[in-house]
Amino acid sequence: MSDAFSDVAKMKEIKEGIRTHEGHIVELTLENGRKREKNKQGRIIEVYQSLFIVEFEDPNNTYVESYTYSDILTEKILIHYLD
Repeated sequence: MSDAFSDVAKMKEIKEGIRTHEGHIVELTLENGRKREKNKQGRIIEVYQSLFIVEFEDPNNTYVESYTYSDILTEKILIHYLD
């Protein structure tokens, strides 16, 4: 068996996990250059076939960012569910 099959299974598992947490607060750890990480807390507001959208709130504004499931699969982003 190829690793592609296991990657597809992992991607499906990631999608299902995010879909079940739609509307919940999550913490994302983002790769921010060489050995630097940035932590952000936001709410998953929409889930699509190839990406999901997270809403963040700063003291001055609210903004959204989109991420792909492959970002999580390749560990560019780590997601922690806070519920």
